[in-house]
Amino acid sequence: MRIISEKTGKEYTSVEECVKAEKAYDEKIAAEKAAKEKALVEQKAKKEALAAERKNAAESVEAKRKALVEAQKAYREELSNFCKKFGAYHYSVQPGEGVFDFWSSIFDNFWL
Repeated sequence: MRIISEKTGKEYTSVEECVKAEKAYDEKIAAEKAAKEKALVEQKAKKEALAAERKNAAESVEAKRKALVEAQKAYREELSNFCKKFGAYHYSVQPGEGVFDFWSSIFDNFWL
């Protein structure tokens, strides 16, 4: 007698052999499904951890940017008061300063 399993698509000689093969097939499919679900959970956890790390880093950068803006405002105000009182302020460019830093400081002070 020939027994063909619909699950495995194979032919077996006895019912017991077919049932055993179908059970093994079901266990294999369940294990593959569990592995996929575990991989998805791990991937989601990694994404969430990366998103949290990015958020913390962005908050740190934003805090530093705000501190820089406040420092620039204080500098401009101090420079403006100095220039109003004494007429001008001169400083020399240090070797570590780039050309763009020098020109941006000139144009930043120009609008005061």
